[in-house]
Amino acid sequence: MNMKSEKLNFLVTRLQNIGDALVFIPAVRALRHAFPNARITFLGKHAGGVEILKNCPYIDDTIIVKNRSLSEKIRLIKEFRKRKIDYFIISPQDLGRVPWALLGGAKKIAGFSAVSNHGKVRKEKLISKLDVSPNYDSSRTEIENCLRLVEDVIDDINPQMQTKFSKELEFWYSENDKKNVSELLKKKGINADDDFIISAPYSKREAKNWPEKRFVEIFKKIIEKQKTKIILIGGNAEKSRTEKLADAVGEDCISLSGETSLGECASIIERAMLFFGPDSGPAFIATAMKTPSVILYSAADYYRWRVPESAIPRHEIFHPFPCNPCKHQICPKEKKCIDSISADEVWEKCELIFSGAVKVI
Repeated sequence: MNMKSEKLNFLVTRLQNIGDALVFIPAVRALRHAFPNARITFLGKHAGGVEILKNCPYIDDTIIVKNRSLSEKIRLIKEFRKRKIDYFIISPQDLGRVPWALLGGAKKIAGFSAVSNHGKVRKEKLISKLDVSPNYDSSRTEIENCLRLVEDVIDDINPQMQTKFSKELEFWYSENDKKNVSELLKKKGINADDDFIISAPYSKREAKNWPEKRFVEIFKKIIEKQKTKIILIGGNAEKSRTEKLADAVGEDCISLSGETSLGECASIIERAMLFFGPDSGPAFIATAMKTPSVILYSAADYYRWRVPESAIPRHEIFHPFPCNPCKHQICPKEKKCIDSISADEVWEKCELIFSGAVKVI
């Protein structure tokens, strides 16, 4: 049987936010490369994650989970049945979807029977109904475990198919996003040929956030040494905070927080000479856009959320502590993990990028 010409119907789930959706792209890309004629439907929920994947060329269709009501579950099951799904692929962060796949009439269900999250093991519902179920490996990154799941699906369909796929991230924005960014930057005094540094300084998870005084210190040093401007990005929730930080740094630091869509944000990041900030959605976008980066890892599970493969310099700074990985949004003690990263350590990594020294993961 020629599997490449067979019209298989896949459904892949990824119900989370920006970074979570980005790290799932290598898995979807592998599925598309293995079966170019297949139909791939993406099941999403969070607006940020849906926006990340809306221009993805590997996806044919999207179903959005609107809420948790019974009527919504019934609607989803009808949608699944209408698509006659061959493989219902449940990503590691979406445990508990096996009943959806069964009621949706999926011929086969793929997913992990258990996943380690924040150091604790969570089990899937109705494990016996999983047709494809690789062992979850906590020593691997999220990118690698997602890819492993899809590789096992490919192997279930065609054991002779080669299953070594790239782990690199990708993201797509529109020409309109690019045009809007050019106009916005011009209004802020930044021309097409001007160099600048970009930072998404604040995460919604407070436990990840570096002290403001250190941002001020490092940004002033970059401006002094590189003679370049700093652009700060973020959502509406971070707007007042980034504006305050920009004021503390001075006139060469510009806040665009709350002024851009994700596509526009990606276009700005692509133009920057360096991205700097905590482990967050924009940090993954930077790697997808091939922008050299210095990333601060702290409260989250570094070993799960690091990037295993990148064609550009990506320096990840992480100081392990006994309490890591941490599940807290706000640290109940002292933020030793993030506070232990000094401005000198960050500057050393930035200098490696400015000097052209290359570290490819």
